[in-house]
Amino acid sequence: MRAGPAQTSRGRRWAAVSWWYSLLFLVPVTILASTWIVGHAEGAELVSISVSDQYTGEPLSGVRLVAGSTELVTDSDGRVRFPVPNDGPLRLAADAPGYEVVGSGVGGDGKGDYQVSLRPTSVTGALVDAGSGEPIVGASVSIVGIADPSLTATTAADGTFRLEGVPSGGRLRIDAGDYGVVEQPLGEQTRFEIPMAISVVTGQVVNAVGDPLPGAVVQAGEAAAITGDDGRYRLSGVQEASEVTVSASGYGDVTASISQDRVVNATLEQAMIKAAYANQFALADPAEVDRLIELIDTTELNALVIDIKQDTIYYDTKVPFFRELEGMVVPLYDPSALLAKLDERGIYSIARLVVFKDPLVAEQRPDLTVMDENTGEPWRDFNGSAWVNAFFPELWDANIELALEAGALGFDEVQYDYVRFPSDGDLTTADFGPDYSQEARERAITGFIERSSERIRPTGLKLAADLFGMIALRDNDQGIGQRLSQIVPLVDYVSLMVYPSHYVEGNISSAPGHPNDYPYETVFETLQLAEQLVPGTASKHRPWLQDFSYPVNGLRDYTAEDVAAQIQAAEDFGASGWMLWNPANEYSVDALDPG
Repeated sequence: MRAGPAQTSRGRRWAAVSWWYSLLFLVPVTILASTWIVGHAEGAELVSISVSDQYTGEPLSGVRLVAGSTELVTDSDGRVRFPVPNDGPLRLAADAPGYEVVGSGVGGDGKGDYQVSLRPTSVTGALVDAGSGEPIVGASVSIVGIADPSLTATTAADGTFRLEGVPSGGRLRIDAGDYGVVEQPLGEQTRFEIPMAISVVTGQVVNAVGDPLPGAVVQAGEAAAITGDDGRYRLSGVQEASEVTVSASGYGDVTASISQDRVVNATLEQAMIKAAYANQFALADPAEVDRLIELIDTTELNALVIDIKQDTIYYDTKVPFFRELEGMVVPLYDPSALLAKLDERGIYSIARLVVFKDPLVAEQRPDLTVMDENTGEPWRDFNGSAWVNAFFPELWDANIELALEAGALGFDEVQYDYVRFPSDGDLTTADFGPDYSQEARERAITGFIERSSERIRPTGLKLAADLFGMIALRDNDQGIGQRLSQIVPLVDYVSLMVYPSHYVEGNISSAPGHPNDYPYETVFETLQLAEQLVPGTASKHRPWLQDFSYPVNGLRDYTAEDVAAQIQAAEDFGASGWMLWNPANEYSVDALDPG
């Protein structure tokens, strides 16, 4: 059946629209040159095209449409109308500065009325100071997350910017120097009015006599800065912060409000930590705890080192790694109640955490254990203890979680002990893996402490490490992975175990005989050598001192005078305090000044 006149007319109209639709994907490159509207013959069929902004839906007037050799311009309603030609398909293209044709935005009602959506490609905005309203000049503005990295602009003298040819799907990134960096999705937004606040705090940290304090840490939330040799710092990324905390090894912390001018200067007072050690047996006996607290109350002591983990964990930890091990969690005391009692008296609390001499973990997790090549069983030291293998990061993370938990409980400091590879045993049968070189050992121990520092110190919890005193005598790892020059920068305090009885004759040049007989010289020279290895770090040293006798090879018993001599040596050196070690918690009271 042959089509009638109406069908033929409709066919011509749809052919014209089909051509026009296919050419809507042409990206306009010219500017409107003329404004000429086609009239239509009486009775001719009309095509109506409405052009709008894809994001806002608002009609776009002044858009040039090219229909064959005819130019049409949308009216104030964003519309043009023209007759469908009878002599073939109509070619049509749209041209609007700052827009691109969006094919998916084309629709029609089937009666000759069609809509065209144009996506805006210009992004403009202005940056101003949130406080003063003044323009922010010279900020870098770019579009990221797109293939073309060249879409950048710089804010002008009035704080404004403009970007052209912006594709969809990107993100606006603003780098305004001291005002910080802002990044947000473009979405369907083309105009950005962004108030920004200064994100930088500057200042200087000094001691009580006004001398600059290099190496002090200034923190606000997760942002941190380190003071230079002149004590000055620059802390970035703190737009929302209202205060900063300033700390330095050997000094008390200071918290200060951020002034309107974003300058915070701080003066720190020296804080000498003088501690006694409390083992798990004392901690399990309230009477013993009270005895140690009375000792601190009546002498110059002001801190207590508290065992939280040695072979087992002495409180009800929630760390999953340790809770999954049979017999690992053996609660002996309530840390919250103990810390509350210490806080009432202003006693500084240090959580002692034994790390890699971990026999219960070693017995139950052979995949993390130093194994014996001959027996296929866990390797054991001279005391029969198995050790975990410090090369495994799973062990690092478990102990870091325990340390963080101690901080959350309220401890002022966490102190790592046995943060090393084993030394006392037949190491010829010990299997540590394919690489047990000095470099590999140092990388493991330093890596663990570095990861600890990154996670622990930003929380405000102080981090300390107990190290062999012998590693200060020469700059190597002494076979256990502890390299003083690598560890000192990563911690708040280094606690060298400077026990004169554990040296051998000839170790201390200023001691004419066995160092056990020269407690002052042994402590003083060891600390001096340590500071020479890492200059300018005397305030990071808080040594363990010997308050016990070690009756081997004819060594004499220790007296209160020997303990007092060690204390004097540590203070003459300029250490930030000292700690007394006696495994039975029996201390030489006569060596201590009254409180």
